[in-house]
Formats: sequence, C-alpha cells, structure tokens
Amino acid sequence: MSESAVGRQRTESTLCIEDPGNISYQEFYQEYLQKSKPCIFRNFLESNDWPATMDWIKVILVIIKDLLSLSEVCETETLEQYAKYWKSKRAELKYLKDWHFVQDCKHVGRTNYRAYTTPKYFCSDWLNEWLDFRDCAEDEERTDYRFVYIGPEGSFTPLHTDVFGSFSWSANIVGIKKWTFLPPGEELKVQTSPGNFVFDINSEEAESLQEKNGEVKRVEILQKSGDLIFVPSGWFHQVTNVVDTISINHNWFNAANVSMILNNIRAQLTRVEKEISDCKDDPNWNRLCQDLLRQHHGMNCIDLMDLLILIIRRRMNNENRDDGDGPSELASHRMEDLSTAVKMLEELSSLFSAKDLKEEKKQCDQWISAVNPIC
Repeated sequence: MSESAVGRQRTESTLCIEDPGNISYQEFYQEYLQKSKPCIFRNFLESNDWPATMDWIKVILVIIKDLLSLSEVCETETLEQYAKYWKSKRAELKYLKDWHFVQDCKHVGRTNYRAYTTPKYFCSDWLNEWLDFRDCAEDEERTDYRFVYIGPEGSFTPLHTDVFGSFSWSANIVGIKKWTFLPPGEELKVQTSPGNFVFDINSEEAESLQEKNGEVKRVEILQKSGDLIFVPSGWFHQVTNVVDTISINHNWFNAANVSMILNNIRAQLTRVEKEISDCKDDPNWNRLCQDLLRQHHGMNCIDLMDLLILIIRRRMNNENRDDGDGPSELASHRMEDLSTAVKMLEELSSLFSAKDLKEEKKQCDQWISAVNPIC
C-alpha cells in the first residue's frame, strides 16, 4: 500500500495533533512538555543527517549478531534468524520490539557507529542519564530505554500508556504507522477492571464498553517516513504498522513530568501493599514492598531517590547529557532541574518517614540541605 493511498483513509478530526515546525527548544518545553500535548514533526528527518535514514533503508539487519529479545510472541532468536523471517513469506507476524540498539552496539564494539542523535527537544532525559551514569553492581548489566522497533505490515502495539508514565518519542526511519491517541481520562470508558483496559480500541469489547460509558474521544494520525511523534505522559495510545516499518523510540522523563512518575510509583506501591497485607507483621515488610514494587513496576521509591540524587549531583557539577544536539539549550534548565529534584526528594523523605525507611530518609534530607542554599 502506498503512502498516498494510506493518506486518503479516514482519520478523526475532533482533536488535532499539531506540527510545531521549527520551534525553539524553550517554546517546545513550555508548550508541549509542560502542557503534556502530543505533536508530530512532519519530515523531521529531512533536516537531520542520521546515518540510519540511509543505512537502515538499504540494509535493515546488519549491525548486531547477538541474541536479542523480540516480543512475547516471537520469543528469542538471533538477528540472522529474524533476517531470514523478514525475507520470507512471513506466515506469522513477528514484531521486533524494544531492541536495545544503542546498548547492543556497545556490547559488540560498535561504539563509533552513531545511527542517530537524540533531537534537542528530548535531550533533557533524566531516566537514561541515570541509567548511563549510575553505579552498577559488578554482575549487573546496564540497560536503557532507547529502542529500535522493526514491524511487518499489520503488526501492532495494543492500547497502553508508556512505562512509569514517561514521555516517549518515535521517529519513523521508513514506513507508516497509524497512531490512535486518547486524551487522559478517556481510557476509563474502555476500562475492563481497575487498572486494566481493552487490548484493542477497535474491538467489539471496546464498542460494547463505549455503548455503556460513552464514546471515547480520540485522534488518529498517520506517521510517515521521516516524521517524528512526541507522546506525552498519561496519553493512552495504540499503534499499527500500516506497511513494513522501522522506527527509533525513546522513553524518558525530566523536570516537566517527574511528579507524575512519583505519583504512579505511589499508586503501584499501594497496590503492592494491599496484595501482601497479610505479611505486615514482618519487620522487613516495607522493604519487601519496595522489592516487589521494583519487580512488578520496574522502579521503586529507592530507585527514584537514587535517580534524583544523581541528577542533583551532576547539575551541581554543571553536567548535562552530551549525546544530542541541545547541550547548550539544557544549561538553562540547571536551576529548574535542581529545584524540581529537591521537591521530589522532600516528598520521598515524607514517604520514607511514614514507611520507617530511616536510611533513605536520611539520604533525602542530606541532599535537600545541600541544594537548598543554591536554589
């Protein structure tokens, strides 16, 4: 199916996703990050000389030969096996998701190959900055939230909101994606049980729930080759690969949405505490809750504290990310980063006090005291 043919398909018009155009970093931060508004940069890659735009269109699978995790459906196979599948008649849909491309390049010694650079609008990335610079145990491998997705025509990602309540951005190297966005709160109309939602917004189950709860407000948009989409926190979305598609995707958060990250962690902690309330007599119950929270949510309150302390320490040393086009733009955020991180530590200090996690409260209070004279 051609891009022009796809473009003629009906899309929803009740909501609008804007193209910010050649907007400044500060304007983008205030208008889209702080207000949590989705947007799409049309033809973004035309003005960005990413090697990926040439290398990956010609040869999709040439960089990594190690094992990688595809998806829950595909299990695990080598990239060579996936390449054979890609060239075959494809009797089944195998969607390569969450490929840690940047990390895998490092693992095989391809550190000099930079397929892309993080756009300046998304360089204030506390999550990946923490994962890159935090102290790791000797037997612990580093990870990140920078991914490559390779999806055959018809593959899709079901209705969801992004990990931790983070922002995300997605750049189409080649292909077309159809995005369906739900403004915050609209997902409740297709909630199947507390905290659970329909798999497919276009399913009969979703239609039945809307007959009872009201029609979901949504906006559908086609992302074509070279387009880049920003997905704000709290917006449920569903994505279909209309044709064979390769995209680069990052999850991240910063001063603009870290309060939502903390709120989501608190909500998940409450769920964990209810699930193991029968063990509350255990003297280590609060630490057990934190351990289970990390296992099920991917991050607990102690992890967030560690992240905030790293951001404070680096900003006090005037250190920012150095892997994108916007380090000079980020310098203006130093004081905002510090003051926001302190506010989050103050909230965590209160939480740790209530949970009798004394050592963590002490760490929070020490860093709050260190930063307050600066802010």
